[in-house]
Amino acid sequence: MTGSAKRRAPRAQSPAPELVLRVRVVARELPGATCPAACAPSAAGESVYVGVQSGREVVAEVRADAREAVFDLEFRVGERKDGTPNFLGPFAQGPVDDRFFYISWGVGPQPGRTRMFRRLKIRLGHLEWTQIRRAARSGKPIEVTLRLTDARGAPLCGSVPPTHVAWQRG
Repeated sequence: MTGSAKRRAPRAQSPAPELVLRVRVVARELPGATCPAACAPSAAGESVYVGVQSGREVVAEVRADAREAVFDLEFRVGERKDGTPNFLGPFAQGPVDDRFFYISWGVGPQPGRTRMFRRLKIRLGHLEWTQIRRAARSGKPIEVTLRLTDARGAPLCGSVPPTHVAWQRG
């Protein structure tokens, strides 16, 4: 090799391929199709619905007097620079270091024609690579069960408390 020969820069490692993770949300203890006035003052006489937020839109709405509501979500999962999972896709909300998805409450005459009045945040950051890889390999969803009524009988909102969420162990 002569002094004028150029050295090739070492190749950067390509990131690990993204995995597809399915999450099944089983919502129980729904609060009912009407909401106390304090919950949504402008909603008098309208039905309450619950759905899941995809991007900025609420989809798969179910009347809140159903026995249960089931939502099937799909996330792409890549690896962050620090090695932790990065949840991606239309259901993934929030900053990269605190991803979550939303269960959204709306009022209106029918699904698809509701006005959102509350949201419930379900964090994803506790899911570990072993769970994610096992679920992605099998094609089976990780299941989370939620209790959606708060202590006052209204739609649960904010961050889901530990007493109202159960993730399947995998």
